[in-house]
Amino acid sequence: MDFFNNILDFVKQQYATFGYLIVFLGAYFENTIFLGLILPGGSLVLLGAIYASEGTMILPLVILFGWLGMFLGNSTDFWLGRVGVLRLIEKTRLKDKMAPHMETARKFLEKRGGWAIFLSHFIGHIRSFVAITAGASRFSYARFARYELAAALVWNIIYCLAGFFFTESIKKIEGLFSGVGIGLVIVAVLVVGGYKAHGWWRNRQSKTIQPPKKLEDRS
Repeated sequence: MDFFNNILDFVKQQYATFGYLIVFLGAYFENTIFLGLILPGGSLVLLGAIYASEGTMILPLVILFGWLGMFLGNSTDFWLGRVGVLRLIEKTRLKDKMAPHMETARKFLEKRGGWAIFLSHFIGHIRSFVAITAGASRFSYARFARYELAAALVWNIIYCLAGFFFTESIKKIEGLFSGVGIGLVIVAVLVVGGYKAHGWWRNRQSKTIQPPKKLEDRS
């Protein structure tokens, strides 16, 4: 447990020194199409809110830097779409992986208009695809910016307030990782994992084993 505690102390020290920069960069890079799928930017913003509840950071500033990072990240996607990045994607191996998301974003934007930009922040992880599609379709940037500023602000307020006020619950969960608690967590993980693996195996067996076809009556 000393190793785990040392990691937490190290992270807390980094937030005490570079916290607002971490929040800003995390929010920015999470909201770019190429890095958003792999970087835990939302988690970095949430940690900022948690440390704000402990007095290490200031909550309004965490919200501010998270807001600016998200807005600039999605604006980057918008301008990538405007300069023709979609044509470049079509020439790479990413085409098959991103094509379904881009099609979903295109239909969403056509159906909802500007509100698609606002709503995309709260529907899965498609806001980057909506932003880049808006840019590619020559959507007005002034209009895009208005919706994006509002959506990014609402998202960060909700997300940061959740981290700020639910810190005590998070601490209780962390308490499970001490003493007998860690054994219970491991057992629970193994049981859930085994149950899901068993269900996957049965589902695969039902697909591979097909009933014999009936012979047609030739009389």
